[in-house]
Amino acid sequence: MGTRVSSELYVAQCTQRPVDIVFLLDGSERLGEQNFHKARRFVEEVSRRLTLARRDDDPLNARGAGERALPLNSFSHVGAGIVHAINQVVLGAQAGARRHAELSFVFLTDGVTGNDSLEEAVHSMRKQNVVPTVVAVGSDVDADVLSKISLGDAAAVFREKDYDSLAQPGFFDRFIRWIC
Repeated sequence: MGTRVSSELYVAQCTQRPVDIVFLLDGSERLGEQNFHKARRFVEEVSRRLTLARRDDDPLNARGAGERALPLNSFSHVGAGIVHAINQVVLGAQAGARRHAELSFVFLTDGVTGNDSLEEAVHSMRKQNVVPTVVAVGSDVDADVLSKISLGDAAAVFREKDYDSLAQPGFFDRFIRWIC
């Protein structure tokens, strides 16, 4: 994940409370380019559905950010992706996270990853009060990693059989209700 982190912050107005959403997309070769594009389209659809920044020129408006996310390597590093998101997107000099907003990380992954910095990443998520949501895609998933990045909240893990399922209205509506 560390190599395919969209370093943009999606700002959603959900049920009268502000939510800042960071999407972390699996960057592994096992995902495949076609599925990566489906995951990216899912992120773009979520951004269309939610009320994002107040104006088109608002610096927090991340519409189109998914177009800049590119698959870069053959292995997923979830921990490195989380650390990058926290250090660059949430805490960095150009960070867009708001102090009064709930910070939500949405992972699209199978959880198969190297364990480099995963424990550090989970600790950082807890420290920043991140509310995680995991969309686990496929039948070959690493349940232990999914549990860690969901901070142990099994209800925050959505299991889908394939990336085509993300476009189904039933899943999409359930996902939107969950994050809002």
